[in-house]
Amino acid sequence: MNISTVKTAIRVGTFALNDGTSKARLKLIYENLSKEVLKDDAGRVYLLVKDGKIMKIGGSISKGGIKSTMSFYVSANTGRPSIRSFGINQLVYEATLKGEEVSVYMITSEQVSAPVKGLFGTEQMSISAFKEMEEKCIADYVASEDNFPAWNYQEAGKAWEQYIQEEHAAILTKSAKG
Repeated sequence: MNISTVKTAIRVGTFALNDGTSKARLKLIYENLSKEVLKDDAGRVYLLVKDGKIMKIGGSISKGGIKSTMSFYVSANTGRPSIRSFGINQLVYEATLKGEEVSVYMITSEQVSAPVKGLFGTEQMSISAFKEMEEKCIADYVASEDNFPAWNYQEAGKAWEQYIQEEHAAILTKSAKG
């Protein structure tokens, strides 16, 4: 599915090879968006788009907004990343090396006030229905394309390619050794 068919997303930025001192091999060059938009804690769905084609649909409510969400993908070739973060980092890295454009789009969830139960009672709080929004976006994609986005491995029940699994294991081993 081409990103041009999506009516609700805004372009956040484009991945590039990191030429700085950080060990991360990627960086994200952000569009001219306000700090409020980039760091908004409301739930969000993000779309990773390669040369105009939607490759991954994900969702997050992490503190720090879309900048925080994308930081997991930017630096997932360092530390002890999950296989998902590392795998996406690897695919974005490979595409970027080939000169393909990988960009990030975002759909934000409006926050609403709702009763939230805790251990000792209920309190009115602002919430974001990001998970439901993510599921709706994936369902819309599947209904249109008759399959999951290529990089939605978990939802499609696909195993990561062998070389990605091996490189991920090597990073975890290197990290454990210090």
